[in-house]
Formats: sequence, C-alpha cells, structure tokens
Amino acid sequence: MKRRYLVGGALLLAGAALLVSTFWPQSESWEEKRVSLSIPESLSGHYSPTEFERWELYQSDTGKRLTLHVARYRDEAGTPRQVLLPEPESRQWQSWMALGEFLRSKVEPNALVLAWWDDSQRIDFFSGRRTWVLQPPTEAFGPTERDLWRRLSGGFGDAEGKLAQLARWFTQDPEQALAEIAQLEPDAPLYLLVANGDLSHVNEIERLAGKKLPLEVKIFPSTENLHGQIASVQRWAGEKGAGYLPQKVPGGIAAWRIARDPENTDEDNEPLLVRLLPFTTSLENPLSGLERVHQSSDGYLTLYRRR
Repeated sequence: MKRRYLVGGALLLAGAALLVSTFWPQSESWEEKRVSLSIPESLSGHYSPTEFERWELYQSDTGKRLTLHVARYRDEAGTPRQVLLPEPESRQWQSWMALGEFLRSKVEPNALVLAWWDDSQRIDFFSGRRTWVLQPPTEAFGPTERDLWRRLSGGFGDAEGKLAQLARWFTQDPEQALAEIAQLEPDAPLYLLVANGDLSHVNEIERLAGKKLPLEVKIFPSTENLHGQIASVQRWAGEKGAGYLPQKVPGGIAAWRIARDPENTDEDNEPLLVRLLPFTTSLENPLSGLERVHQSSDGYLTLYRRR
C-alpha cells in the first residue's frame, strides 16, 4: 500500500533544498544554531533587511539536520518580522527576486494577494503588497511539530481564521471557490500566488480545511540514467491516468500525481489548489476566472489575477 504523503508537517522549503518526511521519527527536540551572515548584495526587496542568518537545526535523537536562511526586517509600522528565504543565488532565490520586481512594478499598490502564509511573508518582504494572512494558527500543526513551526514562522497568529478559509478554498471545487474569492474586496485588484513548495504544506491545508486533497507522492532516487528516471516518473504518474508534477529534492525527484477517482476523470472536479499548480493536466485546462500574469522560468512560482 503506497503512502499518500511523503511530506507531512514538513518542508520542501523554497531554496532550502529540504525534504522532511513522515518517514522521519516525529520529535520536538530540534536544537538550533543561528549564524549571522553578511546580507547578500542581490537581496533586494520593498524592505531593507536588518539581519541575515543561517539556521542550523539538529535532532539529537534522529541525527536529522535542517539548514535554513532567514532575513529579519521591520515593516512600515516598525513591527519586527522575519522571512524564510531560499539558498542565496539558487534558482529559487532568483525566481523570488524576479517575482518581487514584478509585484513592485506591475501589481497595483492597492492589490490584495492571496497566498499560503510563508509565501505571503515573502510577498510582504519583497514587495510590500497586501496579503491575506502572514502567520499560521497553532492548530495548523500537530503537537510534535508546533515548536519547530513557531520558530520558523516567527510566531503563531491568525485570530480571524483566514488561513483556514484559504485552506477550504484550496480544497473546494474551483468554480465554487473562485465565486467566493470574487466577493473579497470586489473593487480592488486581487491576485492568487501558488508555489510548487505549497505541496509541502498539504498536511496543514488538510488539517485546517478538514478535507483531503486527491494527491499522492513518491520519491525517485537519483540515478545516472536521467532518461530512465524520467520514464519511471511518467510510468508511475500514468498508472491512474492523472496529471503529475515533479520536483527536485535532495537525492532525487519527488513526483506528485493526482489520485483521480477512476469513475470520474473530469479535471474540472479537481480542487482549486491542484488546478492552480502546474500539474500537466492543469496546464492543458486553465481556469477561466483567472489570468496567469507571471510565472518563474522554472515554473516554481505562478501568479494569477482575478479577471
């Protein structure tokens, strides 16, 4: 029996090149070392970072290690904030730099951007554009995960339950979800941002929405035969005749596939998040209520505008 999720409560953090899976023993004992670094010259955004750090986290009971990069800054009200960033100068670093420039130069100052909480923090840092929610609620995580995510997110919040509402939209029928989203500030420009790394938050989304997403994932270890590896991914994805989305992870490829009901092959019934992400079937069947206005060269980030 295949495990539905290889990434649970866990990280495929943009640029951190990490995969923490449910195959790892759950533990609260993350020891942490913070190393101050020089602020990279290429790090440009709406706000000027005051600090740039490398966080090295270690589980003594499992031997697992995580390495993250964090920038600290103050917003226009002087509130201290932090943001998780990709590995400096990596492809995802460059993708976020390009998106930040697009948001600052092409997106209206009064626009509202809907995105998952960690993407929203990056949107805030890089562009200063309004976002739906910046902090996750405590209940998004299981008891053994909360201490780690409290540190990574900069603290829990969201008293209004906005992230849970976004999770419900992500798991709904696209037409219904977009109809509800259309009621948000109808006089203001509205955008939706998704990152392929949002798949690392599947457990959070399902926990907050109270509903499962039709997704499965499998890791294909690295091999010298790249063509054979790609063929293996395509064979596995085609077992159910559904779309798939591959991601590079340490040691191989994490391939996600849509676990479609064999009695219902209608892509229109796939939930909003699946239709927003660049699964192969989503690319062939775009949503009519949204216009794709920006996509990173590696396909990692996709920004939509409400029509």
